[in-house]
Amino acid sequence: MSALATVLAALLSIGLLCTRRTETALGLCAAQGLCAAATLGAHGSLMAPAALLLNAVAVPLAAWRVLAEAVDPAPSPYLWLLAALLVVSAAAAFGALGNDIAAGIAVVLLGPLIAMQSNPAIGSLSAQNGVVLVAAAIPDLPPGSVLVAAVPLLPAILLGHAWLRR
Repeated sequence: MSALATVLAALLSIGLLCTRRTETALGLCAAQGLCAAATLGAHGSLMAPAALLLNAVAVPLAAWRVLAEAVDPAPSPYLWLLAALLVVSAAAAFGALGNDIAAGIAVVLLGPLIAMQSNPAIGSLSAQNGVVLVAAAIPDLPPGSVLVAAVPLLPAILLGHAWLRR
């Protein structure tokens, strides 16, 4: 279950690069947050409900309320090349630590690309979900550290900034 949720979260990052509507991207981010929380739960972490509530429900719902309905430009072919290079590099560099860690790091690295393609808050929320995936893959991580990894501070700050600029 854990490996399936991690791979699905990584595939959702690729899907986020394909989306052009903010509403669709937020739905994919919420699904990615659900996968990250499922991975935490599969590893027996007590912080899985907090990650689910924050990353899959609260922040995507707040972003849906704050971000205007916008159509983003089509991704550049160079962005796709960079995304493929990042995924292959993460697999090569961190594959020895485990597939879950390598996939989580790939999600984290794709976050800034998603931020460049669409809204910075969406990209940072995707990267935040990758941090949760990495935290879930580290064995015997203290619950306090998992909670810190699950709190989406940067996406919340970016959403607050977008709300103030509206």
